Amino acid sequence: MKRIALASLTLFNAACLPGPVGALAVFATPVFAQAAPSWNGQWAGGWKGGAGAQVIFAGEDVVGLYWRGDYIEDAHGAPASGGAVAINWSGGRAILTRDGPASARIVIREPGQPEIAFLLKKD
Repeated sequence: MKRIALASLTLFNAACLPGPVGALAVFATPVFAQAAPSWNGQWAGGWKGGAGAQVIFAGEDVVGLYWRGDYIEDAHGAPASGGAVAINWSGGRAILTRDGPASARIVIREPGQPEIAFLLKKD
């Protein structure tokens, strides 16, 4: 409780400083929120089970999807709830959900095929 009161008093005192010095003191207060980990890089897995996939990100954008022995030309990704990524293409869709800093779970759905799920690791 003392720390909260002291921090509030510090912000109050900084806000009372004149002009740009006061604004800088208030807005330079550190923020401790963590940014979501980046998807940037190559994520691959499932090779042992015969259903291997590779998802390639440039920053947070899906730029490549390797599935069923070929690169999918029309694959595109979009953010989904909970930090997941939804990947869609003309023959199906996938949801990629982070399982840790360097691992993720992919669930692939294609018409007329059973759902396939496995782990991907960041290369």
